Amino acid sequence: MQTTYRLKAKDISMSLLKSLKTLFEGQEVEIIVKSVEQKKGNLTADAYNGLLQMVKDNRQKAPVVPQDIDIRGMIDDAHNPEGLSEANPGNI
Repeated sequence: MQTTYRLKAKDISMSLLKSLKTLFEGQEVEIIVKSVEQKKGNLTADAYNGLLQMVKDNRQKAPVVPQDIDIRGMIDDAHNPEGLSEANPGNI
C-alpha cells in the first residue's frame, strides 16, 4: 500500500504521524521527504527569462515543412551528394 501526502512543512504534526501509524499498523514503512518546489537550476531570474524568450523566438522562426515533402529523400541526398555513388565511393 502506498499513500502520498502533499503539505507544507508547517502542517506536519503529531496527529499526521499518528494517522500514519494507524494506517500502516504492524507494517514496516519507508518515509521519503522531498521539496516539491520547481527548481530553475543555477540560473538567475534574468538568465532563465532570457532562455525562455529564446525558446519562444525559435518556435516562431522555425521553418514550416509541408506534409507532402519527401524527408527520407532529403536525408539521403544530404548524405550522398551528386557524383558520389556507392559503387564508386572514391569519386569525390
